[in-house]
Amino acid sequence: MLRERLRGWRKITIMGATLGGAVIFFVAGIIFWGGFNTVMEATNNMKFCSSACHEMSWVYEEYQDRPHYRNPTGVGAECSDCHVPDAWGPKMVRKIQASREVWHWMLGTVDTKEKFDGKRLQLAENVWRSMLRTDSRECRNCHDWSAMDLEQQPARAAREHARGFEQGQTCIECHQGIAHELPEAWDESPVWAARFAHDTEADQDRGEPELPLEAEELGEAVAAEGDIASGLAWDAVPALDVTLFLPGQASIEWIQDGSEHGGGRAFSFGDRCVWCHQGEEADIGALATSAEKIETYDLGDKRGHVPMAVQAAFDDDYLYMRFQWEAGEHAPLPFVDGGMMDPENAIKLTVSFADDRVDMADRGGCWASCHHDSAYMPDAPEAEALAESELAERLDLISGNGVTKYLTESRTEVEVRGRRGAARGGWDKLKEREEIDELFGGGVYLDMARYKSGSERTESGYILEERHFDDSEAVVFSASEADGVWTAYLTRALRTGAPGDKPLALDGKYNVNFALHDDHAASRFHHVSWQFGLMFGADEVDEEMVEINATRIER
Repeated sequence: MLRERLRGWRKITIMGATLGGAVIFFVAGIIFWGGFNTVMEATNNMKFCSSACHEMSWVYEEYQDRPHYRNPTGVGAECSDCHVPDAWGPKMVRKIQASREVWHWMLGTVDTKEKFDGKRLQLAENVWRSMLRTDSRECRNCHDWSAMDLEQQPARAAREHARGFEQGQTCIECHQGIAHELPEAWDESPVWAARFAHDTEADQDRGEPELPLEAEELGEAVAAEGDIASGLAWDAVPALDVTLFLPGQASIEWIQDGSEHGGGRAFSFGDRCVWCHQGEEADIGALATSAEKIETYDLGDKRGHVPMAVQAAFDDDYLYMRFQWEAGEHAPLPFVDGGMMDPENAIKLTVSFADDRVDMADRGGCWASCHHDSAYMPDAPEAEALAESELAERLDLISGNGVTKYLTESRTEVEVRGRRGAARGGWDKLKEREEIDELFGGGVYLDMARYKSGSERTESGYILEERHFDDSEAVVFSASEADGVWTAYLTRALRTGAPGDKPLALDGKYNVNFALHDDHAASRFHHVSWQFGLMFGADEVDEEMVEINATRIER
C-alpha cells in the first residue's frame, strides 16, 4: 500500500517538478531565505551601522544628541529606519547601492573624521536628493500628514506643517538636521539654493519716492508745535502688548546659520522672527542673563525682558506713538566700572522704520543691522586693527565704540558661518562711496529716532554703512517716570523732509521695531522687540501677521 502511494506521489508535479523535488526546493528555499533575511537584518541593526566597518563612531555620537535617539515619548529611530526602505524592492536597490560603501571602506575614503567632514556635504546631498525623489518615504513610515493634530502642536510647528502641506513640501525640506549635524554651507548647496532664495532686488530698484512739496513745512511744523503726542486722548487708542528682551550676541549672521539657529532655514524662506518666537521673549532674555546661550558677558542681575504697551495714532500729517513700561531696579553691570555704561541717561528709547527695500528688514527689522563684528560682539575687531584700517577715514571707528550697526547691502561680502575660522561679519568689506550713495538714494536704509532721557534730547538718523545720528527738529520725543512707570511719546511728521527719515504714506505698510536701553545701558546691551508691521487705519489686519494698525484721530 505504501509503495503504491509513493508511486502516486511521484506522478504529482508542481511547476514541472515532482512533489518530492518540490518539497526539497521548498525546504531549501526556507533555509536560503532564512539565511538571507538573517544577513539583511544583521546589516540593518544599530550595532552593525556603528561598527568599525562603517567607520561611523563620530556620526553615532551626533545621533545620540538628537531627538530620534532620545525624546519624551521614548519612540526613537535607528539608522535603518531612515536609510533603508521597508518595501522589498527598494530595499534590495538600496542594499546594492550600499555595496559601494564597502568598496570605499576598503579604499579608506572616509576612514577618519577629517576625511568624512571633507565628504560630509556630498554624502548629505546624496541622501537629500534621494529623499526629495521619494517624498521622504522613510520619514512617512512613522509620520503621516493625515494623522497630525495641528492644534496639539506648538504654534511654530503647526504653522510650518500647515504651510508645508499647502505647498506640497516634503519632510526633508525642513528637517535636514534632525539626525546629523548639517555640513558647512549646507544651505548654499544646489539642492537647496533655489528653495532658500529670498529676492529683494525688485524692491531695491524702486527708489525713494519723491517728497511732496510740503514735506519740509511739515518738519518745521513739528519743530514749532513740539510734543503734540503727550496731549492726545490715548484712552481711545488700542494698545499692543509687546515684550522686549535681551538679544545677547545673536547677530544677523547667527540667525542665518542653520547649524546654530534652528530657525535659519525658516528665516531664509521668508518667515518673520515674531512668527516663531512670540511668547518666548522671557525665555530668550533668561538665556542671555544666565549666559547659558547667546551671551558671554556677565550681566549680573539685569532683567532679561521688559513688557511694554505700545499705541499708535495718526492724522493726515503726523504719526503719534505712546510707550509705557515699568521701571526696573538698578542692577550694576559687573564688567563696567561703576556698573553704569551711560551714567547720564537712565533710559534711551529707539524706534526704527524700514520698508522691504532693506534685505531682511521684512523678517527681522532692525536686526538686519546687528552684526557679529560690531562692538561687544564675538568677532569685534581689536582697537589696533580699527586704528590701522584705511576705512577709518570713511567710518567712525575710533571716537565711538568701534564698529557700529550697518546693513549687509553696504558690504561687498559678509561672512555668515565663520568658515575655516574666519571672523563673521564684514565691517572691513565696505563698498565704494558711489555705491553707498546709490543705495541711500534708492531708499536702502533703516530710519531711526532715539530719545535720551538725561538731556531730554531727540536724535534722528539712519543706518546704512554705519549708524548716523543728529539732533532732530522734525521728530520729537518726550518721556517721564511716575509711580514706577515710564511713559514716552513720539511725534513724527509723516514726511519730515530730512535725509534719512523715511517718508510714510498712509496707504503704505512699514517695518517698525523698538529698542530700550534701560538702567544706564549702552551699545548692544538693550532690550529689543521683534519686527512688527505698521499700517495706518487699515480696514483689515491679519492677526497672525502681528501688525500695529494706527488709529486715526482728530485734534
